[in-house]
Amino acid sequence: MSKPTRKQRKQTVYIAVTGPIIFIGLWIMFQFHFTNLYYIIGLIFFAVIIGEIGSSFVPDMRKKENKHKNMYTGLPAKNAPAGKNESQSVRKTKTQSNLLRTKKEILTLPLEDLSWREFEELCFLYYKAKGFKPEKTSEGADGGVDLIIYNPKDNLKIAVQIKKYQIKNQINVNLIRELDSAKKNKGCIAAEFITTSRFTNDALVEADSRRIVCRDIEWVHSELLQWRETQ
Repeated sequence: MSKPTRKQRKQTVYIAVTGPIIFIGLWIMFQFHFTNLYYIIGLIFFAVIIGEIGSSFVPDMRKKENKHKNMYTGLPAKNAPAGKNESQSVRKTKTQSNLLRTKKEILTLPLEDLSWREFEELCFLYYKAKGFKPEKTSEGADGGVDLIIYNPKDNLKIAVQIKKYQIKNQINVNLIRELDSAKKNKGCIAAEFITTSRFTNDALVEADSRRIVCRDIEWVHSELLQWRETQ
């Protein structure tokens, strides 16, 4: 059972204080057989004031708990890192998301341990091994395109976008349209969209009409990672 909130505890105290005051006041009125409108109004007003004062003393337990926990880790305060270390930890996490380790590590680490840059590098190595002559676009200015590959059969120029997403974050139709615009800016007729997630139905329909091949997590496991195991 969840703990009552501060508001609920305040209401309990308010009723516990005002209830007896009103009851005693009415009992006195009936005991001495008198009825006075001003007495009743004053009684209610007095009970409300005392009830508000009493309920205001109810402590906020969340604040007390937060004093003993670190806001980033949830550890007891005595074990919590200093503010400087917290900032370093945040910076370290951001750095790891951009991490680019050696080729050997990229070819051996589990998929979930690869950063988005390393996943892009894995795709680059895959296409290079398949003879597609991949080219990386300028970092930070790719316009939605991460690789340009050349089909060795017909020398077709293909724009490739790569997204390392969690499985719950599906690729939607807007991302497909953005890739379509980006491939035209790169002078490409066709495009591929590779993701560790999946595509919505609308995205698949849109991609089919715009000559964009969709490669989801199933392709990553059955093709990309299967190829990696042979390396």
